[in-house]
Amino acid sequence: MAGPEVEKGEIFVMDAMTIWYWVSSIGLGALLFRPAKKFILAQRLTRTTRKLDRQLTEDEIRDLEKKTIPIAALIVVTFSFLFNSVIMNKYF
Repeated sequence: MAGPEVEKGEIFVMDAMTIWYWVSSIGLGALLFRPAKKFILAQRLTRTTRKLDRQLTEDEIRDLEKKTIPIAALIVVTFSFLFNSVIMNKYF
């Protein structure tokens, strides 16, 4: 059987590089989440204000903020994992 030996009771074995990949990807995603959310929210607020041709109410702004969170999370997580993959393949 090819591959690392797994002792009885161990389900999954990770080496140091795999742990570093996951930790650094999650850390990068966490660092980039707030600026990305602010940027996307600013774009959406501007577009919605121009489209409606009026100032938005506080409830509308809160609704846009809630809708922005999953979009920003998806973009940031995808970017951080792909970025780390490229960097780790290039240098390690």
